[in-house]
Amino acid sequence: MSTAGPLRIRGASWLDVATGEPARCDLLVDDGMIERDDGRQAATVDASGMTAMYGLWDCHSHPGGLMYDNAGVGFFEGLPDRTIRAGENFAGAVAAGVTGVRCLSEGDELDLAWGRAYAAGTSLGPRVTGAGRALRTTAGHGTCFPRYYTRMNLELTCDGPDDMARAVRRQLERGAQWIKIMLTGGLYSPHETCDGGQFTDAELDAVMDVANQRGIPVAAHCGGSEPAIAFSQRGGRSVEHGYMLNEEAAAVMAANGTWLVPTVGVTHDQEYIEAEEWPKHAAERSREVLPGHAEALKMCIAAGVRIATGADLNPIGERLHRELEMLERAGMDRRSVLHAASVGGRALNGFGGATAAVPGAAADLILLEGNPMDSLQALRKPRLVITHGRPAAGEMARGLIGDSP
Repeated sequence: MSTAGPLRIRGASWLDVATGEPARCDLLVDDGMIERDDGRQAATVDASGMTAMYGLWDCHSHPGGLMYDNAGVGFFEGLPDRTIRAGENFAGAVAAGVTGVRCLSEGDELDLAWGRAYAAGTSLGPRVTGAGRALRTTAGHGTCFPRYYTRMNLELTCDGPDDMARAVRRQLERGAQWIKIMLTGGLYSPHETCDGGQFTDAELDAVMDVANQRGIPVAAHCGGSEPAIAFSQRGGRSVEHGYMLNEEAAAVMAANGTWLVPTVGVTHDQEYIEAEEWPKHAAERSREVLPGHAEALKMCIAAGVRIATGADLNPIGERLHRELEMLERAGMDRRSVLHAASVGGRALNGFGGATAAVPGAAADLILLEGNPMDSLQALRKPRLVITHGRPAAGEMARGLIGDSP
């Protein structure tokens, strides 16, 4: 088991993403939390001249995924192969300053297993919240018929209210912290549209009734306004993508406290889409909805919808950094991007919305050479990454990992 005693960080400039202003701040980390410095014995890091801030969150991830997988590799591999790939992806994400990952559909709950291991300290990695397997309808978003996975299970295919209610309870039984539903179509299949609804009202009611009763948040893959409104009015926690949202949907989401995770890279990063040789239908559809996707984001910002970041692409670390650049291209200002990428993810996942380094806050932190308000490039190679209060990556972590107080 990886253990770490108290750690004192001296001389850093804390970047408050509520204001964009840095201020000198000494930090004490102990037992996974930021603590008041009472002079206790602790390993000490000199962070003079560095920027400290809460770490980044990717709130829409499939860590073992191969996206379109044109060669068909993933359809024949077993769960161990996907689990190893996910673990390597998580490790790379931490090295890139990603201290939190929300997984929204993974094979046989491998995300939940990794999350438990990281939380226990048996392995160093990010803070992981997960939905396990997502819920979709027959012919719903996520289908790749006639291809299918032969040696593992991905989405749960549900039809009718009873199926949906049973699936929510199944995921709860397996330890999911989120429920993920494929509420509309998207880019994946030739046989869908980005705004077309795929759940009946009764099916959506069944999901939300059980989730609300049990107190588990629901995230919806959702591109269209009418499904987003129905989801938000029933207590939905986050809309993923939001390709074609209108002003009414944005207003309803803001009023009900429903978040947006816009994943703009899947439409805005056309260089990536071309390089990865996305299927013709997906590449063309991404170009078609790109302008509306940017407008939807702007409408949500104007309405006061809370924003968190997620890339929906792998590798997590590289693609999340690219997502932040794409958010600026789509119209978000730098401070808002940094807020969404750090404190936004913390708040969405239940770890508090404080932007200052307050005692009692979960210690998922990064130390940087520069100030990301000046350049987002400063985020890419953190000197020190702390997850679950433990030094986990960065050159400054080498002498701290496994140290006793």
